[in-house]
Amino acid sequence: LFVLLLAGCGTFSATRVPWESDRPDGCQRLFERLDTVVLEKGVRDAADAPVPGFPYLRANRFAASLAGALADPAAQTAWARWLREIDLAAREKEVANLPDDAARALAEGREELSRQVAVCSRALYDADRVRPDFYEVLNPRVEVPDEYSGLLRILGLYPLVTIPEYKITERVRERFRAWYEGPYESLPVEGTLRSYRPPTGPGRDAHEVIAASRRNPLGIPRPTAGEARELALRYAPVIIQDEAASYDRVGRIAWKGDELTVDGERPAVYYYLSHAGVKGEPVLQVNYAFWYPARGGDRAPAIEHGSLDGLTLRLSFDLQGRLFMIDLMNNCGCYHVFIPAKERVEKTIPRYYPNDPFVPQWLPEIAAGQSHAVRILSGWHQVQRLLSLQPPPEGIPYELLPYETLESLARGEGNRSSIFDAEGIAKGSERIERFIFFPTGIPSIGSMRQRGHHAVTLSGRTHFDDPGLFEQYFVFR
Repeated sequence: LFVLLLAGCGTFSATRVPWESDRPDGCQRLFERLDTVVLEKGVRDAADAPVPGFPYLRANRFAASLAGALADPAAQTAWARWLREIDLAAREKEVANLPDDAARALAEGREELSRQVAVCSRALYDADRVRPDFYEVLNPRVEVPDEYSGLLRILGLYPLVTIPEYKITERVRERFRAWYEGPYESLPVEGTLRSYRPPTGPGRDAHEVIAASRRNPLGIPRPTAGEARELALRYAPVIIQDEAASYDRVGRIAWKGDELTVDGERPAVYYYLSHAGVKGEPVLQVNYAFWYPARGGDRAPAIEHGSLDGLTLRLSFDLQGRLFMIDLMNNCGCYHVFIPAKERVEKTIPRYYPNDPFVPQWLPEIAAGQSHAVRILSGWHQVQRLLSLQPPPEGIPYELLPYETLESLARGEGNRSSIFDAEGIAKGSERIERFIFFPTGIPSIGSMRQRGHHAVTLSGRTHFDDPGLFEQYFVFR
C-alpha cells in the first residue's frame, strides 16, 4: 500500500508555469478546450509526449534528451521551435481525426480550427520565450514517459519472473541463430517465395541529405519532407516473403467499417525518420514499417496469434552518411535484432540480466545498384537473413508511404481516424499474451504499437527510440 501511495503521489506534478496568467487568454482557452475535446473523443496522437504547462510543445525521446544540454542561445531557440513543430504536426492530425460536430463546436470548420491553432501556438510561444527564466522552467518538464508500468511489475511480482523471461528469450534466440548461421539455401519454405521491390524514383544519398539538412544551430540533420522521401527511396529494402497464406501478404492498411484491414493487393511500406546519438554526435535514421493482416501459422506461438502484424527495419547513418547499423523488430516491440557494421564495433557490452544484445550477423557489404533485402518467415514474420542484392525486376512493386498516413487514415465520407488509440496501441491488435506477460510491466504486451511506444526488452526499461540505445550495447570505433 505504501508503494502504491508513492506511485499515486508521483502523478501529481505541478503543471502550471509562473507566468501562465499573463499569456494571451483566448489562445490559452482554445488549447484547453481542444485538449479536452481530443481526450473526450479518444483522438489524441500518442507518438510524442506533451510538455506539462506548455500546451504548444511536444517532444520525442531524442528531442527530450537535449533538454538542459544546450548552452548556445541560438541552439536553444532552434530546439524550442522544433518542439513547437512536433506539437503542430500532432495537432494537425488530431484536428483531422475529430468528428465533424466536435470540430464545428470549436471553430467554423477544420481549416479554420487548424489556422487558429497555428496562430495561437505562435502567440503563446512568443509570449513565453521573452521570459528570462523560460528555459529554466521549460527544461525539467521536457521528458517522455517510459512504456513500463511499475504497478504491473509490483502486481506481477516482477523480480521472480526475470530469470524465466531471460531463459525464454535465450531459447528463442537459439532458433533465430540457426536461421542466420546455416546456408541460405537451407532456410525452410512453406509456401512460395515472393519478392517485393521498392518503387523507382529520384532517391538521394544519405551523405548529401545529412550535409544539407544539418546546417542549423543544433547541427542535427533535419531533412524536409521532400528530402525524407528521397532518402527513403534511395535505401528502401527488398522484401523476400515466404507466402503460405493470406496473412503473409504485405499490404496497405485501410479501414473497413470499424475494423482495420491490410490490402495484400496493394503492397505498401511506410517510412519515417528518427534520431539517435553515438559518441556525442547525432545519428539520422530511416525507418521502414510494413504490415500483414495477421500473425498465424504453426511456427508462431499460439499466444501471439491475432489480427495485424508487422515489422520495422531501421537504417542508421553517421554524420558522414555512412550506414553503420541496421536493427529491426516486430511492430509490437518484440524480437529486437541488431545487425551492425563489423568494422565500426570495437566490442559488445555484456548485460546478462537483461539479455545481451542479439547480433546474429554482421552488416553485409552493398555494391552499386544493390539494395538490402530481408528474407521473412511465413506466419510468424521473423527476419531470417539480411542480404544485399540487385532489386529483382520481376518483383512485385510496393508503394512507399509516409508513416503519418497511419496516424490520420481516411475512412470514407470525409472522416479520418488513426489506426492507433490514445495509448499508442494499434486498434484491434491485442494478444492473449497480455494476460500472461503483464509482470514485465509492458501494458498490452504483444499488441502492435505506434512509433515512440516500443518497449524492446522484457527486463529493464529499454525503448526502440532511446537516443542512447546503441551505446547501451556496443562500444564503437
